[in-house]
Amino acid sequence: MTIVLTLSIVFLTLICFLFEWFPVDITAIAVMVVLMVLKLVSPEEGISGFGNSATITVMAMFILSAGIARTGALQIVNELLLKWGGKHSTRQIFTMGMIAGPITGFINNTAVVAVFLPVVEDWCSKQKISPSKLLMPLSFITILGGMITVIGTSTNVLASGLSEELGYGAFSLFEFTKLGLITFSIGLAYLAIVAPRLLPNRKGANSNAIDQDYNLKDYVSEMVIKPG
Repeated sequence: MTIVLTLSIVFLTLICFLFEWFPVDITAIAVMVVLMVLKLVSPEEGISGFGNSATITVMAMFILSAGIARTGALQIVNELLLKWGGKHSTRQIFTMGMIAGPITGFINNTAVVAVFLPVVEDWCSKQKISPSKLLMPLSFITILGGMITVIGTSTNVLASGLSEELGYGAFSLFEFTKLGLITFSIGLAYLAIVAPRLLPNRKGANSNAIDQDYNLKDYVSEMVIKPG
């Protein structure tokens, strides 16, 4: 009976995650409470994850990533992309990977994507290329870059914490670096060569057609105000 009840809760949880009837965090906390109320796990087991070193490390990563993103320290990548990117999609993806990939080895990939999104969109606007050619490769690049170090992704941190709990010891910071670099290099090469041929050339809502219809170019200008 316990097994059936547990599997039923797991199945219902997956359904909630799939259809997103409730926010993911609300669903996760609700499942924890239900398991404890039904005495499928003890209260100590139910809340043990909050004191896990891996959980605390992930929380610290988000704080660090948010701080770096807010300082604007990563905004210099805009100049590097414009300088080295060129006009061909293969070179642009490769350049983006060489800049964003190593960064995601030490900063949470969600924060890196959040910082790179406006940069890439501005880059696409200036180079007159479709953002659809670069945004999906950006997502995959940050995922691949996160494999370089233990703190690059939450999954690696959790695996390190689990290994320590089982008595095998925690992973060192560069435990996965050799394999991670190989995976990242192969993945980046594939994205740079294949992605431009597979991804559609879509125009966004703010395409040049709107500019032409309303003659916006005659009335809109861009200015850069430098400090001081």
